[in-house]
Amino acid sequence: PALAEKSATMPGIPNRNPALYGPGPLARRPGGIGGGPPLRGLVITAAQGLAFGLSGGLFYKFFIGDPGIKAIEDYYKEHPAR
Repeated sequence: PALAEKSATMPGIPNRNPALYGPGPLARRPGGIGGGPPLRGLVITAAQGLAFGLSGGLFYKFFIGDPGIKAIEDYYKEHPAR
């Protein structure tokens, strides 16, 4: 009962301030990738993700090294084939 009374008195949009949600200096307009066409934004985002993933993988491979391969190589250095 109390919930039905409260929802009947509450408006659908709690803040109707046009300075926050309408045209003006504070209007939330998309900019950058979000302001362009959707397919172009998707392609740019996918290319950035691919470049970031490849650079991270190459950094790991060549500067940190692959510990699994190092362990196998060390084992065969200590235990050569007969």
